[in-house]
Amino acid sequence: MRAWPLHIVFASMLAGSLAAKELAADPPLDPADFEPAVIRVASAQGLAFRGYATLTGALVRTMVFEAPGCPRPLQVIVLQAGLEREAIVHLDGEDDDVLRYVYIGRSWEKLDRLALYVERMKYALLKTFHLTRYDPDPRVLLVESSSHCQVADRIDWRSAWNRDYLAAIRADAEAPGR
Repeated sequence: MRAWPLHIVFASMLAGSLAAKELAADPPLDPADFEPAVIRVASAQGLAFRGYATLTGALVRTMVFEAPGCPRPLQVIVLQAGLEREAIVHLDGEDDDVLRYVYIGRSWEKLDRLALYVERMKYALLKTFHLTRYDPDPRVLLVESSSHCQVADRIDWRSAWNRDYLAAIRADAEAPGR
């Protein structure tokens, strides 16, 4: 028997254990930090948060934002990557509204579950080796806007998944006097 297959097995075990140790070292994200991060990202890009609304016939909460130059407010819903709630989300928009699913740096008009899975695995691997500041959090944004709203197309949502950005929000919330 040759020794190199055994060396590959042991090298894989070593690399796997080191990766697992690194993953365990990062504290998990607090789900309560995600919506405030989305609101902060939108506000930093010129949108004004107007509050929450509940969709008709569903127990899903949507964030409502006013956008300059847009005929109607933008609505943003946070969905789990498993998207078990996707089937119950029926936005009350108009015919010319545009739906976008957003995950870190990618956006889809119709959700591509395989592409979403690949993106999550990519960021999980990059996070293992500390090569990204984005956390492979299992949340996806569903953004509804009017087709006449160019502002919605230019919003960069990536910071909502940024570990440093989320830590800063948490620190601001925990600061004395707040």
